[in-house]
Amino acid sequence: MTVSFESTVSIAASPERVFQAMTDLEGARHWMKGLVRIEPLQAGPLRQGARWRETRKMMGHEATEEFEVTALEAPGRISLFCDGTKGTSGKGEYRFDYEITPDGSGSKIRMRGSITMPGFFAKLFGRLFVGMFRSLCTKDLLSMKAHLEGSRGA
Repeated sequence: MTVSFESTVSIAASPERVFQAMTDLEGARHWMKGLVRIEPLQAGPLRQGARWRETRKMMGHEATEEFEVTALEAPGRISLFCDGTKGTSGKGEYRFDYEITPDGSGSKIRMRGSITMPGFFAKLFGRLFVGMFRSLCTKDLLSMKAHLEGSRGA
């Protein structure tokens, strides 16, 4: 079963600044709530094919997932894939596509996500699960917005 979700946030920062913040794995600690650590799985700048492990504290527990960049087009698009079998969730596929466009004097980020889960559990809890993911993804975007708008002079 595949479920999809979407979220849009406007940020008073240029698409270039938003793209830079979203692709700076080291800098994510400044705005990503619950982040414990990010471990790049190869050296060098973020690029298509790059992978990392991301550990967050969620609901009182640490959860680690492995992400891969499937598209990277500065400053307008970032796509990520997460194979749940390589992380704490143990199953499923997660896809996140971020489109960054100019919006007045700032930017708009449109995030589209999809989750593919096997089995009866997905059919039973799929809609609840997708609501939780939409909320978490939106909170990340709002945290980045607060960080960028709060440090405009930096």
